[in-house]
Amino acid sequence: MINTKSEIAVTSSPSAQFTLQDTGISIGIIASLVMLSGVAISLISKINKISFTVDGIQETLKLHASNAEKIKDLDKRLDIHLQDYVNYKDANLLSHNGLDELIQHKWQRSENEFNAIKQSIKELQGFLNRTNDFKVRE
Repeated sequence: MINTKSEIAVTSSPSAQFTLQDTGISIGIIASLVMLSGVAISLISKINKISFTVDGIQETLKLHASNAEKIKDLDKRLDIHLQDYVNYKDANLLSHNGLDELIQHKWQRSENEFNAIKQSIKELQGFLNRTNDFKVRE
């Protein structure tokens, strides 16, 4: 009989052993990743800070725009009140001037009437003085 022996070839796999060089490379990669993540975090925080600043500026601009609208509205109302004041002042000035002219006219007319009455009184005094020996007391 023939003896046959079967042999299986088994190779032993080397266990995972890290050398000093592999450890240095790993530490370098990890340090680089930590630095990159730090830079990324710094960049993201700066972008967020800029974003918040822009949001604040937008809110401030909205507030200023609403204030500008309020100022525009107040300006229109002020213009209306100023025009009303000018119209009221002009009406009062016209009324005052009209009354002043009316008073001047009445005064002139009264002076003319008084002068006419004064003249009539003098004529009457002269007539009474001539006819009845009337003496005028002054």
